[in-house]
Amino acid sequence: MKHRTDIDGLRAIAVLPVILFHAGYSWLPGGFVGVDVFFVISGYLICSIILREMKQQRFSFLRFYERRARRILPALLVVLFTTLLAGYFFLLPDEYAILSEATLAALAFVPNIYFENTASTYFGLDIATQPLLHTWSLGIEEQFYILFPGLLLLLYKYFDKKIMKLALVAILAVSLAANILLAADFTTFTFYMIPTRAWELLAGVMLAIGLIPQVRGQLAANIVSSIGLALIIGTMLLLGENAVFPGINAVYPVLGTVMVLHGNTHVSTAVSWLLSRQPLVWIGLISYSLYLWHWPVTVYTGMLTDSSNSRLFIVALSIALSALSYRYVESRYRKPSERLPARRITGELGTIGALSAAGAVFIISGQGLAQRIPDAVMHVALTTHGDAEPEKCRTFTENRLGEEDEKGKLCQLGKQGGVPDFIIWGDSHAQSLSHALHLAALQTGKSGYSVTLGGCRPLLGVYRKHKEKCLKFNDAALKLIEETPSIRQVFLAGYWRIPLTSQGYDNSNFLIMDEKTGTTSPAENRLVFERGLHRTLERLKNRKVVIVEDIPEVGSQFGKSVANHFIRQAWLGTEHTAQFEYKLTTDKYEKIFSEVLSELPGNTELLKIRPWLCSDTSCPLLIDGKLVYADGDHLSRFGASLLVPALLPYLAPDGTAALSGAGPVKKTQPGKQ
Repeated sequence: MKHRTDIDGLRAIAVLPVILFHAGYSWLPGGFVGVDVFFVISGYLICSIILREMKQQRFSFLRFYERRARRILPALLVVLFTTLLAGYFFLLPDEYAILSEATLAALAFVPNIYFENTASTYFGLDIATQPLLHTWSLGIEEQFYILFPGLLLLLYKYFDKKIMKLALVAILAVSLAANILLAADFTTFTFYMIPTRAWELLAGVMLAIGLIPQVRGQLAANIVSSIGLALIIGTMLLLGENAVFPGINAVYPVLGTVMVLHGNTHVSTAVSWLLSRQPLVWIGLISYSLYLWHWPVTVYTGMLTDSSNSRLFIVALSIALSALSYRYVESRYRKPSERLPARRITGELGTIGALSAAGAVFIISGQGLAQRIPDAVMHVALTTHGDAEPEKCRTFTENRLGEEDEKGKLCQLGKQGGVPDFIIWGDSHAQSLSHALHLAALQTGKSGYSVTLGGCRPLLGVYRKHKEKCLKFNDAALKLIEETPSIRQVFLAGYWRIPLTSQGYDNSNFLIMDEKTGTTSPAENRLVFERGLHRTLERLKNRKVVIVEDIPEVGSQFGKSVANHFIRQAWLGTEHTAQFEYKLTTDKYEKIFSEVLSELPGNTELLKIRPWLCSDTSCPLLIDGKLVYADGDHLSRFGASLLVPALLPYLAPDGTAALSGAGPVKKTQPGKQ
């Protein structure tokens, strides 16, 4: 197959936006779709090569996989080894162990499966400490290379061309349909897994098998390729941060790539001229190494500095390392020669791979090699996780909701064995606030219950598609309240931002519904939320209700700052670090939340907790050597204890302070570091 410099240029158009997006340039909100462009190019080139060799009756699986190995493995193995080695100096023990697991997954060609599995857990992974997260896309391509040649050979050898084309079109259609149908509700699976990504590579295959009619004429070719390039760049520039992806939004860059490739196949166009300019061609040639190096550089640089000035450094260092990698690694191993025979190539690459695998296993077995970190730092790091209310207080689970004997097992706050006067009802945010209520209740001699279930806001009748557990949980919580007359005060707490902004834990769409909503969409979320809140407050109209505002989020900056404490031996939670993610995620939400709660019933009020956790400029992560947060959006027990002064008026013996207009206690120095 004749080398096409315009494809090199197209690779540059794909990889540069990915690098710039990850470096933090906000004017490219859809820069990550460059990966989709790569998928189409790969499908087109691989199918073209295989078909040509099949027609010439010289296709060999051994030769095919040898070429793929020489193309993929050298740079990948060097990056894996280097990244794992650098992690020794940058990462905390649990992060280092996770990096080692990711290294093994990448060596086994299943990094996408690994990250899909870890990202789908409740808390997921902090991407700021995952230097190999980007290898998920290599997993997609590698699995395609494993599955596709055999399928194509089978269809080519035993069926006529028409059947072959129909079969490939059918597979593409099924994969595309799954991608569109599952994207909103199963975003993580749709993003990472080959069943919902295969259609992108198969789109390139459609070109290679000649399914799409040839573009005839200079004008038509220019129009097709120009529209295609506009679709790619337009998606990169215009894709909104809350847009469902992949889903239908992935169709635009994929279609655009097909059009660029197709329009430039037989005719020289303005687009092919542009893409064949030497700077773009050069970037395209190093694009594989550039993609491999850029994310470890981004992650490790981010641990050293939060400055926006580091963006240019990230891009420059990534390009420099990639140029060296292309010259001394990729080019060296691309083709066997007398100076470097195949046996030596296998030996050298095998050694690097074996060292990486052995090192990863050693690190995992050593639980991240905690001994390399000073004791003082480990004391801080160990309080990063699991520092919220004890597990025994999580009385409600998906498999145990509202049982007859559940009341006796409830987590009691404050005076043990006392008659319950209050209850906190909500999700894991409510659970992390329970310790504050427990301490406040002890001071006032009160007793209450903590009734929480992760992921379930206290909104009656509201649930997520295929996830109806919250209906049962909230009904059980309400039943408990109504059957316990002594409970006169109800605290409602939750991760309110998620349903109000439709943005989930992993930035996927978080869509809710009720009996009045047959379909789910971001536009409906607020209405469903308001109806759920109204139902809840209506059923609680004979009790005092306190709606607790969201815990201020520190997001990915939390784990990042903990790592920085180790790397820089600096104080956690500097103004810039702690405030950055908080401003990014919360400001737009607060306006919506204020509007939703603008008219509350007389028995209900809002408790603002942010003043007790944050100063006017930042939310510190560490106070007097103690962590305020258990993770990016849950308080530690110490963090929860900072809210005790804000809660005392609500649990005062006369029970009237909170609703008399006094509000939270006077702010002395909340949030002071």
